[in-house]
Amino acid sequence: MKTFTVPPRKYALIGTTLLVGLFCGSAALASTISTCALGNGPSGTTPALPVNCTGDTSGTLEAWLSSPFSYSTTAGVTSGFVDTAVYDDGGTIDFYYQVVNNANSATSIAQLEANSFAGFTTNAAFITNGGSLAGTSFVNGSVAPQLATLSSGTAVNFDYDSPLATGVIAPGQTGDVVIISTNAKNWTAGNDSVQDAGSSGPLAAFQPAGNVPEPASLGLLGLGLIGLAGLRRRLRRA
Repeated sequence: MKTFTVPPRKYALIGTTLLVGLFCGSAALASTISTCALGNGPSGTTPALPVNCTGDTSGTLEAWLSSPFSYSTTAGVTSGFVDTAVYDDGGTIDFYYQVVNNANSATSIAQLEANSFAGFTTNAAFITNGGSLAGTSFVNGSVAPQLATLSSGTAVNFDYDSPLATGVIAPGQTGDVVIISTNAKNWTAGNDSVQDAGSSGPLAAFQPAGNVPEPASLGLLGLGLIGLAGLRRRLRRA
């Protein structure tokens, strides 16, 4: 019976190559986002103009809900609801929101804040044809967001009233559906809020969840560790 041996240097080469392949593969996964908003989203705290993605495909609907709100301001009570949905957009997770301000509200709505996106790539977008999204109560909006920012590295803010334009969601108006495209592979329960002269406080929504390495990546990691373990045994014997 023949005994095959692998020189220590080859063990090192195998282990190192597999581990490099694992980390390079992970980096590629981390940059995958499939919407027309690619490269135009918020970066740090720098404001960005959301991209009009009308006509872009949304992917597969994962979940949808509607959260009503009502809060007091010095002018009176402001009320409405925020519809939110989560989509699997070809292996990555995207989050959709729409703000509706009731006709009898006392104030306009200037901002939507969505949590929590720390650790994920985010790109800001909006669509004007929200009524085409089947399985939800989204409608065609009339007020587009003017700016998007990533606040404190975790919350994505859509500003309707900004230094660049005046476009608050007035009583009786509905905002366009806004989108946060991410590189997340999973999602979980989360929250959002609306604000102007007051704040709605946390409303039920969705947020990205921690990414789990794919089986192929785990396999590469295992083979890499085996290669390094073989090198260690050979060195001990020597």
